[in-house]
Amino acid sequence: MKDRKIALVIKTDGLEYDDRVRKEILSVQKIYPNIKFKILAMLPDNLKKDGLTGYGVPYKSLYVPAREKYPSASKTTLKAWQFYKAVKREVNEFDAVWVANVDAAFVPMFLKHKRILWDLHELPMQFTGNMPLRVLLRHTFDRCKVIVHANPQREQYLESIGIIKDSSKHFALRNYPDFEELDRDYDALYNSFIDWKGERRCVYLQGLNMDRRAPFESIRAVLSIPDLCAVVVGGFDASIKRRLEEAFGDQLQERVLFIGKIPQLKIPQYIKQCYTTLVFYKNVSPNNYYCEANRFYQAVVLGLPVVVGNNPSMRELVEEYGFGVSIEDDGCSINKIVEGLKTVVERYDEYRENIINNRNQLIWDKQEPVLSSLVNKLFS
Repeated sequence: MKDRKIALVIKTDGLEYDDRVRKEILSVQKIYPNIKFKILAMLPDNLKKDGLTGYGVPYKSLYVPAREKYPSASKTTLKAWQFYKAVKREVNEFDAVWVANVDAAFVPMFLKHKRILWDLHELPMQFTGNMPLRVLLRHTFDRCKVIVHANPQREQYLESIGIIKDSSKHFALRNYPDFEELDRDYDALYNSFIDWKGERRCVYLQGLNMDRRAPFESIRAVLSIPDLCAVVVGGFDASIKRRLEEAFGDQLQERVLFIGKIPQLKIPQYIKQCYTTLVFYKNVSPNNYYCEANRFYQAVVLGLPVVVGNNPSMRELVEEYGFGVSIEDDGCSINKIVEGLKTVVERYDEYRENIINNRNQLIWDKQEPVLSSLVNKLFS
């Protein structure tokens, strides 16, 4: 392929935290050394400046006047339009524009005379609520050379509601991990966790900061099995914690450790010390139901059998490779979660062997053929 320049457009809280974007750019540049990226970003500080990411990709953050004038979550359409106008002024020198997620939707909708790839990290539910919006979304898809979905099930959902017409331009690219070596610097927090856990079987829980991820049900299920304990990484809803304290008293502190947020590179240390994990997304919206979280991939790659809900995206992988249990529920039933945990205990060695034999299927580099195909499609 001849020399190409791609502008990747994104609204983000921080370029160093957008792991999917980092992996996509570095993998494409590995496959095609003649392709160079520059990121055009809307960042929280709203300053116009140039810089270089920690992974060596140049970026330019763009100024959006309305973000200075109006508070967060207000005048979102105006802010999105001004972001589009700022992007439009920057992309003349580029051969293609790679639009990340739905926050910059005006770029694929209105930008002319450019090859456009729209990378949908989530379903664009903002444009499916009524027929005029669906027509607009179909029209936007028509304008794109390539549309990328976070998994096949999300693509199938959009097809089922009549949004997708030309399937040849649609690709599913799952956000599989690309782990580096395990961090060997074990801090005081980790050591206190090891002391607290002792020889007990510990359930790894992460991302339980909202009810739609079944935080109460997950912990309640763990506490229903006497010889299990749990470590909770990340935020946790204070009102749900109070409910648990009222229900279990001192037993909660004895058997559940809430350690809060930890650096991303420290997470594998904790997973490696655990026995299994629970990952649930209640069926409250298509985006929630068709989710498959990084913590699901991380656990499997690091050797943990999993208990997941009946969400089609995670169920497919769990059942295809025998990674654990997919219960007949979305996480609302404590009894079903308890049954899933007991099954993992009973068949633990079987699931562990399945993981060891098949976890390499969930590595990011396995998707290089997909990346190659969608890039070829973009420049065809």
